[in-house]
Amino acid sequence: MNEDIQQQIMDAKQCMSCLHEGLIVTSSDGTIIETSPAAERILEAPSLSLKGRQIREFCPLHETYDELIRQTETGARSLNKSVIVLAGENKRKIVNMSVQRVGSDAAARYVHVFQDCADLRTMEERLVQSERLATIGRFASQIAHEIRNPLSSISLNVELLEDEVKETNEEARGLIRSVLKELDRLNDIVSEYLQFSRFPKPHLKRVSADGVVRQFVENFKPPANVKVELKLMPSSPVVWLDDRLLPHVLENLARNAVEAIEGEGTLRIETDVVERFFIIRVKDTGRGIAPEIQARLFEPFFTTKAHGTGLGLATSQQIIFEHNGHLVVESQAGKGSTFSILLPI
Repeated sequence: MNEDIQQQIMDAKQCMSCLHEGLIVTSSDGTIIETSPAAERILEAPSLSLKGRQIREFCPLHETYDELIRQTETGARSLNKSVIVLAGENKRKIVNMSVQRVGSDAAARYVHVFQDCADLRTMEERLVQSERLATIGRFASQIAHEIRNPLSSISLNVELLEDEVKETNEEARGLIRSVLKELDRLNDIVSEYLQFSRFPKPHLKRVSADGVVRQFVENFKPPANVKVELKLMPSSPVVWLDDRLLPHVLENLARNAVEAIEGEGTLRIETDVVERFFIIRVKDTGRGIAPEIQARLFEPFFTTKAHGTGLGLATSQQIIFEHNGHLVVESQAGKGSTFSILLPI
């Protein structure tokens, strides 16, 4: 193969391997010669079973696919055409496919880039969630600033009032201490809103996630009634992550787990690899989560806690989304909960 063509194909493959889009390169007669991990996932077939086969085997509507190829004959790129493809065992998926020809004549290669429409819907939902959180963050910042200034003034004046009250008037001093306690709680809520509004964007780099998890467990201080267990896989892969923000997610999940445990219990953190994801599981032996509550767990401001803000899980999910990952929950009432962080390898 011409070296320039080979280099163009390899450059395209390297770029696409980091994305959700599938990439398939075929020869001029339609024989598959290169695939990307995302293409294997979408077609639910390993690379070895794809290479050497005709791409038309995966496109039951040959006329639609042939029209895509005809559009590339003029040197143009056919963009985002809906195509039905066969996947796994007797599955059909609708994908958005673009095709570009590289080279000419017998040395020509066709680069197919496609995405599962179900994935597109997921990404659209994530974008809506991200925009919603950004809007909430702006309002939260404005409101928090408006509240914090008078709140500080009230706290200062109540403290001065406490100094003026004679020590003999214990009832008045008790009431003042109650007021100060509630003011401190309000200040904590305002601080959390401000933190939410100022949360930085992740700066991803290749890091051993096991090291981040191990350091977090060493620094985490559970209450006396909770035992912490750590089980790391023997050899973990290096993944793209922000080692400043992932501990924040782990802190939030671990704190929630501890609060869910009544009496003696266990918090277990473990790592694993399933398919193309590195997984961090945070398990607890707490009271579990009812199904109707699970459906709303990641909504901003939704909380079942008496003094919660409902921002912790929403923020954690957004951080993992921006790692191109997933945050999912499995739970049964009375049997504990498992929150799983899935990071792409």
